[in-house]
Amino acid sequence: MTAGDLPDADHVVRYARFIDLLDDGTLNCSAFQLRKAESGLSVNWLECFGDKTKSQQLDEVRRLIRLTMKRSGRLAELNVGQTRKKVDRLLDELRFIHMPLDADENFEADPSHSEIVGLPPKDSPEADMIGDLIATCVIEVHPALA
Repeated sequence: MTAGDLPDADHVVRYARFIDLLDDGTLNCSAFQLRKAESGLSVNWLECFGDKTKSQQLDEVRRLIRLTMKRSGRLAELNVGQTRKKVDRLLDELRFIHMPLDADENFEADPSHSEIVGLPPKDSPEADMIGDLIATCVIEVHPALA
């Protein structure tokens, strides 16, 4: 089910593996590149949790995310509008789409799940450049595990 584009004022987090981190704690372009068979990057929309504090929103993401997160991983926070504005100069198709996940036999429903779509394929010359540009938009890096 697609619920539409996320508001520009809102924020998403993306899980970044330890290998996606640079020595100074910032992220490299690989954290924001499509992997094989992906059409969008999975992110989680913080504001979908309503009036909760940032800490509570992150705890909800940690509880509902369908990944095995490691202590060495991080949640990279992006502002939707600032990221789109910065990338729009080079890539006008970038969108943040709300794509909540339904419950199944293994997982609760995840109303925060969203995707960044319109990215170049991983092996294209533009993938590193766009990944680096998105990485410069990270406004905060949070521990993956609390």
